[in-house]
Amino acid sequence: MAEDSSPLLEDADEDFEDAYQSDAAVNNFGDKNPLESLDLDWLLSERLGQFGRYQKFIYTLVSLPAVLTAMLTLSSVFTTIVPPHRCYVPVCDSPIIPHYKDAETLGFQNYTIPLQSDSTMDSCHRYKEVSNSSCSAKSFDPSSQVPCDRYLFDRSGDMKNTVAMKYNLVCDRKGQIDLSQSIFFGGVLAGASVFGQLGDLLGRKPVFMITLTQTLVGGFAMLFAPDLIFYNILQFITAMGQVGLFQTCFVLGVELVGPDYRVFCGVVIEFFFVAGELILAVLAWRFRDWETMTLAYMIPSLSFLFLYFVIPRSVRWLLAKRRFLEAEAELQKVAKYNKVPPLTSHDFNKYVKEAETEVRESFVDLVKRPKLVARLLIMFLCWTVVAMVYYGLSLAASNLGGDVFVNFTLLSATEFPGYAISYFGMQYWGRKSTMIASLLVSGLACLVSGFLPASLSGLHTFLFLTGKFGVTAAFATVYLYTSELFPTSVRNLCIGLSSTVGRIGAMLAPYIKNLGADKHEDWIPLTIFGTAGIISGLTVFLLMETKGKPLPRTLDEAEAQETQTSREENH
Repeated sequence: MAEDSSPLLEDADEDFEDAYQSDAAVNNFGDKNPLESLDLDWLLSERLGQFGRYQKFIYTLVSLPAVLTAMLTLSSVFTTIVPPHRCYVPVCDSPIIPHYKDAETLGFQNYTIPLQSDSTMDSCHRYKEVSNSSCSAKSFDPSSQVPCDRYLFDRSGDMKNTVAMKYNLVCDRKGQIDLSQSIFFGGVLAGASVFGQLGDLLGRKPVFMITLTQTLVGGFAMLFAPDLIFYNILQFITAMGQVGLFQTCFVLGVELVGPDYRVFCGVVIEFFFVAGELILAVLAWRFRDWETMTLAYMIPSLSFLFLYFVIPRSVRWLLAKRRFLEAEAELQKVAKYNKVPPLTSHDFNKYVKEAETEVRESFVDLVKRPKLVARLLIMFLCWTVVAMVYYGLSLAASNLGGDVFVNFTLLSATEFPGYAISYFGMQYWGRKSTMIASLLVSGLACLVSGFLPASLSGLHTFLFLTGKFGVTAAFATVYLYTSELFPTSVRNLCIGLSSTVGRIGAMLAPYIKNLGADKHEDWIPLTIFGTAGIISGLTVFLLMETKGKPLPRTLDEAEAQETQTSREENH
C-alpha cells in the first residue's frame, strides 16, 4: 500500500507541492536550523491543528493493533480452562476414540475410578489393574490407587480444546498454568523495557514493524509448540512483542496531537483494547477451541503489516535526533492533509521555544531527597497493586460462577465506564482525587465481595464488577499522574521504573487469584486484592495534586511545588 493510497490522503492539491518546493529557504538556514528550537505543541495549537483530520486518521490506524494486544494478553482466560477429567482406563476405554462420559455410560466407573467426598469421580487416580483380560470388577484392586498416565476430558463444557488439555496441565501439573501465565507477564516486563529503549534509539516506526512482526510470528508459532516448554518460550516472545507494539502505537498516536487532546487520546486507545477483549469473548464462545480461536484473530491481524506504509515517522523523535529535513517533510504532510497552508520559514522562526538552561540530574540525585523517594515508593506500590488487581480480576473470569463467556464479557464491558470516569475525573476533579477514589472503590468492592455468603451470588458478581471498574479507572490514571509528579530531568526514568515494578504485580496475579481455589475459598484472593487496593489508595493522600500545575523541570522545582501545594491545601 502506497503512503498516499488511502481516501484521506488522495485529495491533496498540486498547489501545495509548488508552495512546498518554492520555500526552499526553509532547508538552508546556515549554521542553525530553526527547527532545532521548534515548539511543536505551539505549532500544532496555533497553526496546524491539535487534532485535525490527518491526526484523527493516523490515530485511528495506530489504535487498531491494540485490539490484537488485548486478545493476546487475556486469551489465557479461555486457553487455560480445565474441564472435568478422569483417568484413561486401558482395559475399559476405547483405544481409538475414548470419551470422558464412557465411564458412566458403560458403567465401569464404579470399579475403575475412586469417588471423592462429593461423590464425583477422582480426577487424578484410578484403581490399579490386576488383570487386563476384561473390563470387569475382578480386574481391578479397589484397595490400591495409581495416578493417571493419560487423561480424558469432558469436551461438552465451555471449551472443547484448551492449552491445559493439550499439555495435560492437571493434577500434579496444574501449577504449570499459573507459571505459564506468569511467564507471559514476565515477557511483558521484558518487552516494556527493551522496546521502550529501542523506540527512543531506532524510532517509533521501525520498532512498530519489529514488534508487530515478533508478535505475529510468536502468536502463530505457539500453535505448533511440541511441548509446554516451547509454548512458554514462544509465549514469552509474543508477550514481549505485543507490549512493545502497544507502547509504540500509544506513543505514535499521542505524539502527533496537541496538548489539549493528549489525555483524551491516551484514554481512547484503551477503548480499542477493550474492544479486543469483547471480540475475544465472542471468538471463544463461537469456536470453543483455543487453536481455532487463535487463528481467527491472528490471521486478520496480518493486515496490520500494511500500516507501516501509511503511518508517519514521529516528528518529535526526528526533532530530538536533529533530522530536521525529515521532520519538516512530516510537518508539511500534516498541513497538507489538515487543509491548512503549507509551512514557511516564517512559521519555523515564529514557533520557537524560549531558551532554557539545560539541567543534568540523575536518579542518584533523586534518592538523596527523602520527599521524592517517598513519592516514588508510593507510586511503586500503586503500580504494583493496580496491575495485580486488574489482571487478577480479569483472569478470574473462569473462577466466577456461571457462564465464563458472559462473565468475561461483563468484566470487559465495565472497563468502558472505568476509562470514561478516569478521563472526566482527571479533567475536572483532579489526578489525586481520581486515583484515591478509584483505588478505594475497587478495594472496598473486592473486600466486601469476598465475605458475602454464597446465597448472594448476584451481589457478589456486582461487587466483583465494581472492583474491576475501579481498578480500570486507576490504571488509566496512574500513568499520567506519575508523569506529572516527577521533573523533566528524571521523568522517563521514574515512569519506566514504576511500570517495571508494576509488572511484578501482574506476574503475581495468576498465583493470587487461585489461592484457596481447591477448597472453594474465593474470599482469600479477593481479600488480598481488596486490602491492597485500600492501602494503596490511602497512601495517595500523602501525594500532591498535579492538575493545573506546570510540570516541574528540576528536582528543586518538584520539591518546592509540593511545599506550595501543602500550604494552599492548609489555607
